[in-house]
Amino acid sequence: MELKDIVNIVLGIIASIGGSGVIIWFLVKLFANTLADKYKEKIKLGFEKELESYRNQLEVLKATTLKYNDRQFELYLDLWKNLQELKFSCLDLWSLANKPNLQKFKESLKKTDRQIETSSILIELNHYSELREIIKNFKEYDFGKQRLIENRINNINEVQIDEMIEFNRERKDKCLELIELIKTEIQTKIKGGN
Repeated sequence: MELKDIVNIVLGIIASIGGSGVIIWFLVKLFANTLADKYKEKIKLGFEKELESYRNQLEVLKATTLKYNDRQFELYLDLWKNLQELKFSCLDLWSLANKPNLQKFKESLKKTDRQIETSSILIELNHYSELREIIKNFKEYDFGKQRLIENRINNINEVQIDEMIEFNRERKDKCLELIELIKTEIQTKIKGGN
């Protein structure tokens, strides 16, 4: 055998090993890419399902929140109307302390107090506290006005009547101040503030 024949045989062996190596390498790479693509699709599908689940949860939360906000908005409007009626009947009673005005005030106070309690689940906690404070002061005002009317009928002395009037003025002013404070807070909330 000549050197040329030996070189051809060695080159043939190397070529056949290299050729099959290239073929094996190509098949392994193709198989690996196919597995990688399938794995990527599986992961992508999992993320898409999870994302869709989050979207659905978000939609439910959004619908619930909108319903709550709409109901709360309606409640605050009704509550505001009742507070205004209470304020007006308070001012009427302040202008003329008599039994009909006292009765009108008592009815407004009772109506507003009941609405606050029955709607308390939808009222912001800080507003609820302020509303309870308003009702407490209006009840003291009611008591003071009732005492004043009775004492005027019984002709009690002017010094005691002046003290009762001052007591009532303080309660009235405090209530009107609290109503204005809560008005500002509710307006801020309605406009989307905190």
